[in-house]
Amino acid sequence: MFLKTVDVKGFRGISELFLDVNKDGSVLIGENAWGKSSLLSALMFLSPEQMFNQFVSEDFHHNSHKHNTLSITFTFCGEYQNQLNEPVYQALQPVVYLNRSDKLQYLVYQIRAEQKEGKIVVDYRFLNEYGDSLFVEDVKTMMTALVKLRPVLRLKDPGDKQFLGDPVNNHSIHVDPRSDKHLDLLKQQLLKYSPNLRPEELSRGLDAACYLLEYYLVDQKKRYNIKHVDKRETPNLVDWNHLDQVNHILSRFDDTAIRSTLLSVFTALLVLNNPHQFSPDVVPILLLEEPESQLHPRILSIGIRFLNHLPMQKIATTNSSDLISLIPLEKIYRLVRLPDRIAVYHFEPRALSVSDTRKIMFHLLYRRPTTLFARSWLLVEGETEIWMLNELANLCGYHLDSEGIQLIEFAQCGLKPLIKLANKIGIEWFVVTDGDIAGKHYSETVNSLAPNRDHIEDYLLTLPAQNIENFMFRYGFSHVYKQIAYGSTEHVNLPVSRIIQKAIQRSSKPDLAIAICDDAKQRGVESVPPILRNMFGRLVKSAKTIY
Repeated sequence: MFLKTVDVKGFRGISELFLDVNKDGSVLIGENAWGKSSLLSALMFLSPEQMFNQFVSEDFHHNSHKHNTLSITFTFCGEYQNQLNEPVYQALQPVVYLNRSDKLQYLVYQIRAEQKEGKIVVDYRFLNEYGDSLFVEDVKTMMTALVKLRPVLRLKDPGDKQFLGDPVNNHSIHVDPRSDKHLDLLKQQLLKYSPNLRPEELSRGLDAACYLLEYYLVDQKKRYNIKHVDKRETPNLVDWNHLDQVNHILSRFDDTAIRSTLLSVFTALLVLNNPHQFSPDVVPILLLEEPESQLHPRILSIGIRFLNHLPMQKIATTNSSDLISLIPLEKIYRLVRLPDRIAVYHFEPRALSVSDTRKIMFHLLYRRPTTLFARSWLLVEGETEIWMLNELANLCGYHLDSEGIQLIEFAQCGLKPLIKLANKIGIEWFVVTDGDIAGKHYSETVNSLAPNRDHIEDYLLTLPAQNIENFMFRYGFSHVYKQIAYGSTEHVNLPVSRIIQKAIQRSSKPDLAIAICDDAKQRGVESVPPILRNMFGRLVKSAKTIY
């Protein structure tokens, strides 16, 4: 059974938000005050400590027209037919229903709160397939049974400002000796697949993995007043290397038995100290709030790869492009604040062909993952436009990066995959093309994919020239090309194409772009062609209007 959806209304910074949770993991990105922290707080009502927390006035979304009510609805789903008929789920049977369309079993739990005459009234309920309340003799007992099986655990930086893996860091974490039997079994299984890895190296790698998990759970262990006798010393860089080797083994062999043992190790480390709060069959849902905090990028990469092998749901928030580059595209969710709600965008599997997905992964996630944090993309044909438009925008007083606008060259990746991705993940986009035959094809692509084809000018600028060099030549910069091509601006009455080609031969397209920008800086903002000034202004205005 896994958490399928979360529906939040009127809670803290969220007026409305609906999240269709990825079964294997979801990574949430979005600007500050766009709902990430509020969503994690809502999910914490599935944690043992907070499932019956009392609401306060500040929990209600005061900008909502219904600021006196809130609701949080969790939908769970079986992973296969009749899963929820198994003995482990027996206590939940009264609130399970069968979905006729997909033949899977569902369970829906809802918390509603209302402010009445200075008091807050809270209602806990389970819902049927029509959204109506089910009669349950003891709702809190039923809810406790649910949380014992699928609790939310929030992993958060405990505040240790020292670098994990630094040899001078003497920090140590107390270890539950009962986890040793699970670790021993895991070592035996892994050694079958990698006989070349020495047992002591494997032990040190797995100790590093356990340390990483324990590091983020120090606060929870202190709350439970756990006393341990053994200690695990801080891993050094060699230990992290060994954990990286473990990751390679796990990536090569997707073995169900190994994944099951991994889960046993995890539950032993995290929950066996609390037998009254968790079922022996517990499969936690992990919340990771900005896991990149205080971690070196390399250790972050190793740690996240290890967590990805754990057979449980993970929901993380991040502002790190390093972490985003490690995550499959379909697990990335963008939160965008709109006037009436927080929209959640993500890229469904198979939305693009295998070839286009590969191009996107290389062009964006591997080379420029920061583009996924942008409000808007300015899509241009090549490197020349990147250099030139960025500098000319700065001259006009528009700092595109600061406004959330990223310039992306599309020639290598292809325009269509980028636009499809932008549409799917809620990023605005604008295309600048040349006036040649290729530009005409790009314009047709824009026309076919623009969300509002009646206002194509909001998505496309076709330069009134064969290419960017011809455009700048005709709009006030001919002297730059002549000077570079022939060392003089006088008595050069050759065809434009010949002058430009000569200038490119003597320099390069990027160097010509820099020369154009240097000349524009000397002459001032009025030297920038009006068509570009207007485009910059429209793009920045549009980016600012995103709530």
